[in-house]
Amino acid sequence: MRLTDSQISFFHDNGYLRLENVLDEDDLRPVIDEYSAIIDERARRLHSEGKISSLCANEPFTRRLLCLAKEAPEVVAGLDIMQARGKSTFNFLKNPKILDVAESLVGSEIVCNPIQHIRAVLPPRETGREPTHWHQDAGVCWPDADPYFMLTIWIPIVDVTLENGCLEVMPGSHKSGLRKHVTPGASIPPEERPAIEPKPLPVAAGGVILFHNYTLHSARPNETDTVRWSFDLRYHDAYQPTGRPFYPAFLMRSKQRPDALQTDYKTWCERWEFALEAGKSAKRYRW
Repeated sequence: MRLTDSQISFFHDNGYLRLENVLDEDDLRPVIDEYSAIIDERARRLHSEGKISSLCANEPFTRRLLCLAKEAPEVVAGLDIMQARGKSTFNFLKNPKILDVAESLVGSEIVCNPIQHIRAVLPPRETGREPTHWHQDAGVCWPDADPYFMLTIWIPIVDVTLENGCLEVMPGSHKSGLRKHVTPGASIPPEERPAIEPKPLPVAAGGVILFHNYTLHSARPNETDTVRWSFDLRYHDAYQPTGRPFYPAFLMRSKQRPDALQTDYKTWCERWEFALEAGKSAKRYRW
């Protein structure tokens, strides 16, 4: 799926673009099954250790993690892409449909940026964690990446609604450059936010949301009794810095250097395993 001229124009004017039906069941099912298996393995281990009273085996994917976390909050730890390192997830990062969308905005030499996440968002009442505050993706990069465009592709693998924590953006906010962020969480304080009416962006599984690395965005709270699952992926031109030099980036598509593609699963796992250990003392945020 390549973007039309009008879609590209809308993205550049507004700093975001919502697309429906980019991915289908065949694209999403492998990663859902992979994470379902990870959760099942954890449930069985926790049950054998006496930390949970039930495997919650009859709960659907959208509820099982929440059910388990009520008794064993540690079940949610270490689920991120670079920690779990699932093969289906790796294949998802280089899904041709996702790369086609990316190519429309970043060109044919596409790097998968190491700032990438899977989000399993539980209701705040269960975790005590607040939803994601207003921020820019450029704000979580090192300053060497500031002059460059980086595309975020936000991909729900379950339907995302106003109630379970959809994204909100401030249209056009990318035109004002980088704003001051504060810790913890690298968020933008109220006095630094522009006077732009936020736009919520509910989207069904299979849709995607694209946004500029300077676009202000946040997430609404999950007020349901389900888990909001989504991927947060970033892509950019191969000849620019990643903003996280201590983590590995991967060339996923190239017309100029097709022999240089870094699409081997074993190598991906090994590089991430080394980087996570070696980068423990690295300063992730500038603020």
